[in-house]
Amino acid sequence: MSLIKSIALLALVAFAAGQVQIKTKAKIPKKIQTAVAPQIGSREVCGDQYLTGTGGSIISPNYPDGYDNDVSCGWFLTAENGNRIAIIVHDLDTEESYDVLTVLDGVTGESPILIQLSGKASNLAVLSNEASIFVGFTSDFSNNAPGFNCSWTQVNPQENLELFGL
Repeated sequence: MSLIKSIALLALVAFAAGQVQIKTKAKIPKKIQTAVAPQIGSREVCGDQYLTGTGGSIISPNYPDGYDNDVSCGWFLTAENGNRIAIIVHDLDTEESYDVLTVLDGVTGESPILIQLSGKASNLAVLSNEASIFVGFTSDFSNNAPGFNCSWTQVNPQENLELFGL
């Protein structure tokens, strides 16, 4: 099964189970509307992290002990050699409709939304069309939950892709 078919199947299963809220035409919160990411290594802060390379982790602050209220985090990811990026959501548990993980296909506020998630989800994959993407997380002023644990990896768009064992 191709990666794209696997992603669609996983998203459909999670959506049908009512465990995740997915928005694809939603307005991007002002907190995560950003300018083009400069090409730098990595900064260890919740604000904005710039990551380049072949892959890594994206984890909400304090995961799994719960993120704080009024959090705004951003990760700018850039694959090497023109590859695309696959985001794997291993576990997501946020306050549904209020605390949102957003993945943009590019690194500007005008980039199209690939997926927005809130509520609960696991073993969900998202594949970019670009070599750079933005992952943003915002929480509101009340209630919190464990957060999320994701990983990212670069993928060669020319290869026949399989869904990394999920």
